[in-house]
Amino acid sequence: MEPEMMEALSRLAPDLWQQIGTRSLVLERIGALQPIGRRALAGRLNLPEREVRAQASALREAGFVELDAAGMTLTQAAQEVLPVAREISHGIRALSMLEASLSRLLGVPRVVITPGDADEDAFVTTEVGIAAAQRLRGLLRDGSILAVTGGTTIAQVARNLPVCAPMDVLVVPARGGNGRAVETQAGTLAALIAQRLGGHNRLLHIPDRVDGDALQAVLALPEVREVLELIDRADVLLHGVGRADDLAHHRRLTQAEAEEMFARGGVAEAYGYFFDAQGRIVYAGANIGVSRESLARIRTMVAVAAGSSKAEAIIAVLRGHRHELLVTDEGAARQMLALLKE
Repeated sequence: MEPEMMEALSRLAPDLWQQIGTRSLVLERIGALQPIGRRALAGRLNLPEREVRAQASALREAGFVELDAAGMTLTQAAQEVLPVAREISHGIRALSMLEASLSRLLGVPRVVITPGDADEDAFVTTEVGIAAAQRLRGLLRDGSILAVTGGTTIAQVARNLPVCAPMDVLVVPARGGNGRAVETQAGTLAALIAQRLGGHNRLLHIPDRVDGDALQAVLALPEVREVLELIDRADVLLHGVGRADDLAHHRRLTQAEAEEMFARGGVAEAYGYFFDAQGRIVYAGANIGVSRESLARIRTMVAVAAGSSKAEAIIAVLRGHRHELLVTDEGAARQMLALLKE
C-alpha cells in the first residue's frame, strides 16, 4: 500500500485505522511465526498481552486464526488478506522502529508517531492531538491532579478526548493567561479536559506575566494560592513545545529579555520556561504557574508537539526533564533522529 494511501486512510478514520493497523500487525506476525502463543506474540510486538488477546479473538471470529495447544496459526481464508495486511504492517512497523529509536535516544519510555508533517499539512496537528488524547486517560487514575498548558496542539488533545466513564480527576492550568486566543489558553483547555474526563477543574484568573509589587499582591490572594498549591502537587503535566524564536513574541518578552534569552542559547519553550539545546532552563521571566520545584516532583510528564521545524526544540525540552510519553509526527521524528545522530 502506498504511503499516501496509508496517510489518507489514517486521516479519514484515525480510530479505525489504528485498529486496522494493530490487527494487521498481529495477523502478519502470526503468519511469520506460527504457531505462536499470545503471550509470546505480545512480547515480539511490544504490545500489552490484553491487546494482542483482543485482536487475536477478533481475527479468530472473522475466520482468519485458529488456536490450539501449540498456539495460533492462520487459516486458509487468512491467505487472501495476508498480502494487504503485510503491506499495512510493514508501513506501521517502519514508524514503530522510528518510535523505538527515538525512545532509546531520548530516554522516553513511550514515543508515539503519527504520519505526516504538520509544517506541510495543518491537519497532522489534529492527528497528533487525537493520538495523545487516546493515551491520556490511561496515565490518570482517580484522585490524580492533571496540569495542562495552552496552545493549539494541546487544544486538539482536549477536543478529541473520548468521553467514557467519569474519572475523579482534578484538572488545573499549568500557567496563567498570556493574551492569546481564549480558546487555546490553559484555563479554557483545563475546563474542557475536565468536562470530557468527567472530573473537576480550577481556574487561574490572572495574566501570565505580572511583575514586582503586583505579583506579590496577586500571589497573596487565597484563590490564587489554592490553585498554585494544586499545580505544585500535580501528578501529570500535559504540555506542548515551542521554538524559542516563536514563543519570545507570544510570551511578550521585551527586546532586552529576548536578547538575553537568545544570548544564553535559548532554542525551546515549554510550560513558561526557555531551554537551551542541552535542556537547561536559561530564562523564566515572571511566570505564574508550574514552578521549577514542582517540575522535579511531577510523576508523569507528557509532551505533545508536531512539525519538523520543532525538532530541536522538542529534543531540548525532553533533555530538561524526564518524560513518560512523547506524541509527535513523522516530520518532527525523522528530523529529531537526524539531529541526534549527528
